[in-house]
Amino acid sequence: MFESLLRNKRLRYRALLVLFCLFAGAMVLDRSINLDQASSNVPSSLNEPDLYMNNASISQIDNDGVIRSKIAANRFTHYPLTDVTTLERPNVILFSEDTDSPWTISSIDGRLLGGSEYRKQAVELWTEVTAEKASAAGDKTTFLTEALRVYPSENLAITDTEVNIFTATTETSAGGLRANLDQDEFAFRSSATQRVTTTIQLLASPAVD
Repeated sequence: MFESLLRNKRLRYRALLVLFCLFAGAMVLDRSINLDQASSNVPSSLNEPDLYMNNASISQIDNDGVIRSKIAANRFTHYPLTDVTTLERPNVILFSEDTDSPWTISSIDGRLLGGSEYRKQAVELWTEVTAEKASAAGDKTTFLTEALRVYPSENLAITDTEVNIFTATTETSAGGLRANLDQDEFAFRSSATQRVTTTIQLLASPAVD
């Protein structure tokens, strides 16, 4: 057989062509396997946290050097793939230009979404969310919900879950809320399970002699 290959030039070309095709096929198969392995490993490695902070806080300062918001947490964990920072026991303080009394918002869990051209910077809070503000006279406004999205740069808070808000003389329940915390303006929404209801506590009239 080998003598026939040596004597027949056409057979030699065919044999070399077959060997080349087998070699090329083996190289392509090996490369595809390596690429599959690499692609399966990339997402997990990119999603590894690149930053941890314990008992830390982040302050947002305006152009005049005035603090507008402060975000604190027992632990910050940043994930670079999505630019999301998870928060353990977060506490958000929002300062207003019109008053010295800030809003303080806390929860069990939360996450900080980095701002980009596709989304605004926001803090998402959930599980036992409590927001409070005390006036200079000592009156307190409090609202409770299970999930809240806060936009620190706008002093805006939004929730689509049931919310209860308490003042010195009123108690309001609603299916959702949009709160402009700069002006303490609240827009309540009803839901399929919760209508907007308000209970007013009348103050006792002073005694007349």
